[in-house]
Amino acid sequence: MSMSFEKISVNRDIRHWLHTIEQGYRYTAGPIGTKFLEGIKAGKLLAGKCPVCGRLLMPPPKAFCQYDFAEIKELVEIAPVGVVRTYTVVYEDSYGNKLPKPVIIGFIEFPGGVTGGLVHYIINVEPGNVKVGLKVRPVFKPENERRGGFHNGYRWF
Repeated sequence: MSMSFEKISVNRDIRHWLHTIEQGYRYTAGPIGTKFLEGIKAGKLLAGKCPVCGRLLMPPPKAFCQYDFAEIKELVEIAPVGVVRTYTVVYEDSYGNKLPKPVIIGFIEFPGGVTGGLVHYIINVEPGNVKVGLKVRPVFKPENERRGGFHNGYRWF
């Protein structure tokens, strides 16, 4: 059986590929990830603490420290403040349609020796006012609306 490939020489004509791809797996948070999500549901940010190097890792790894492979068993609460290190402003959806309101997505790091960070929505700020170094805090949903999932527990501003 032979396959044929069509060479596309002008890639600006390609915006997206419409197709359904079966994923065939289910993500499980594991014991540490479950505690992290329970923390979000409780209105707290938790980082994994490595028992060997002492690093605070955000987000917490599923099982092991990526620096020395020690098993992560402990989570510690970190301050609910982050710093935007990079961001993007999205004005169109994947079909090229203008969004009613721009969406801002940023990489947020945490002070106090926390390694890593989170990619998340940044809300309550106009695109022209977002900048690298902007301090943000999580905005947790009302307690009765939190489900414990990563994206349904809070947003940033």
